[in-house]
Amino acid sequence: MKKIIFKTIAAIFFLSLLATSFIGCQKMDRPPMNIIPDDTARLNGPLQLFLSFEDSPLDSIHDVDGSVQGVSYVEGKRGKAYQGSSNGQILFGNAGKLSSMTSFTVAFWMNTEKHGGGAQSIFMLPRTSDFWGNLFAMIEGNEDEADNSMLLKFNFAGNWVEFSGNNGVDRLPDMYGKWRHLAFSYDENTSKFAAYLDGQAIDLPASVTDRKSGDAPLGPLAFQDASQFVIGAFQQHIGVGNAPDAWMLHYTGMLDEFRVYTEALSADEINQLFTDNR
Repeated sequence: MKKIIFKTIAAIFFLSLLATSFIGCQKMDRPPMNIIPDDTARLNGPLQLFLSFEDSPLDSIHDVDGSVQGVSYVEGKRGKAYQGSSNGQILFGNAGKLSSMTSFTVAFWMNTEKHGGGAQSIFMLPRTSDFWGNLFAMIEGNEDEADNSMLLKFNFAGNWVEFSGNNGVDRLPDMYGKWRHLAFSYDENTSKFAAYLDGQAIDLPASVTDRKSGDAPLGPLAFQDASQFVIGAFQQHIGVGNAPDAWMLHYTGMLDEFRVYTEALSADEINQLFTDNR
């Protein structure tokens, strides 16, 4: 009887070992390690605002829609484009990392007609404690039929660059009624400002490119009281400060492939933005 019990126990033990060995060697299905896309690189990269205007005010970096007023979408340089109007704007209530960037590149395609009566704001990073914003570009009026140049004013952290034909800075040539690519950058490491038209650096004097604070290089920027970002309007149009002055106009032209980086792109990188969509 004992032999029978012993043999039975031994058989059960052997079968258990065999089953364990089989299961251990069997290829088991396991869930993938990264079932949720890792957005860290995109969200923490230098490109912090990208608007392609494909029938929507979507910032594709953060998957956030801006608040729209008076804007339509038309055929653009690449797919659809922003079409402004006399009250057109897209407002992002949170500027995110744009509010604390110490260098920048702003790049976009634009196509607009001449206007009169004041200045149109292409975009603005507002400053709640000051009449002027932290970062913006505006176009002065031009009603001269014989002149297709543009008087554009660019401001960053109180530093003005006026493409006016004065101080060695020419007006931007042949800017109306066609698509042109513009880019502006500032590099905190060199304290240099640069501007580009259709992928090529605009020749600027050292008094414009080399930014200073007193006698020292300007260094990292320090934007103040920035919390929003608006396309097509001055900060006064979105309730920052007093009511807009009569000369403050919304941008009525088209925009496409609008990008803001928190670093200064190289000349080659900016040229690539132009050549990718020309």
